Amino acid sequence: MPATIKDLAKKVGCSVSTVSRALNGSYGVHPSMIEKVRQAAEELGYVPNSGAKQLVTRRSNLIGVFFPEFGMESIRDFEDFFAPLRKALRLYRKEMLIFSVPFVGYRGGSLREWVQSRNLEGCVFLQPFSKEHPLMKEALKLKIPSVNLGNSLGPRCSLVASDDYEGGRIAGTYLASQGHRFIGYINGPEQVPICQQRYAGFRDALESAGIIHDPSWVVTGDFSGASGSSCAALLLEKAPEMTAICCANDLMAMGAMLELYRRSIPVPAQMSVMGYDGAFFTAYTTPPLSTVRHCFDWIGTHAAELLIELLNGGAGRTVRFPPELLSRESVKDLNN
Repeated sequence: MPATIKDLAKKVGCSVSTVSRALNGSYGVHPSMIEKVRQAAEELGYVPNSGAKQLVTRRSNLIGVFFPEFGMESIRDFEDFFAPLRKALRLYRKEMLIFSVPFVGYRGGSLREWVQSRNLEGCVFLQPFSKEHPLMKEALKLKIPSVNLGNSLGPRCSLVASDDYEGGRIAGTYLASQGHRFIGYINGPEQVPICQQRYAGFRDALESAGIIHDPSWVVTGDFSGASGSSCAALLLEKAPEMTAICCANDLMAMGAMLELYRRSIPVPAQMSVMGYDGAFFTAYTTPPLSTVRHCFDWIGTHAAELLIELLNGGAGRTVRFPPELLSRESVKDLNN
């Protein structure tokens, strides 16, 4: 005979109601109890009838996770959030449905259709869906429990994100500490908030080190490697005395390194290069790229926890995590 919920309760030594709440990921059940019940269910081969469960509870336990589609070349760094997010959601017996959404040309009303047709309990929106994007405006209007990894915040929408101002400050402080005073900067699209924040932190860090950054030494790319290459070429013409290039993402940094290679400018002997985001493959560039890395595990885990808070009646709130410096071989120490 198939194992029942009563068999689970007997095995873990608690009431049927506690086991039921643990299986449902109810707020207030300790994660250790949830894990204990999960393990017992695996050992006994207990499988809940999801169809019957939805009829009784009218809950699907489905969370929609929305990531952007781009027409241009891009790094899918948001995929690094998926594993910790899925792991944390499963502790509360929630499953992910992943939606790929065109960043440009979003069709209004689509979110409402997805939420209703799939009976989604909540949503997680990855960067760069921000409060200005029509998808997020619709989410705030629908008041569905949501977590945004950009900059949206509302009564039913929490925000968890990397502190991009602090990340820019970390990059600027590091380059200044290595003796660099003439630094070019390749930014992403100026209207994107994370680009504004990263450059502001970078600029303020240099100012704290007694360096006034020349605004003419900032060029704008589109986050692609091709734009990093063309921007590096422009900087070399505008600022031949520079000793380092700081980039607003890793792909543009890799494009800059390619342009330097084409011009027989060795990295870091003659030019240092700094990236941002901490994509895993930056450890395998030649030379390995110094970069600023997001705390993917913390952000993914806290996105799940904030969503569970909202599902249980909590209010939207903000949590930001400082990124970390990955010091590698693409930056030369000019002090030695």
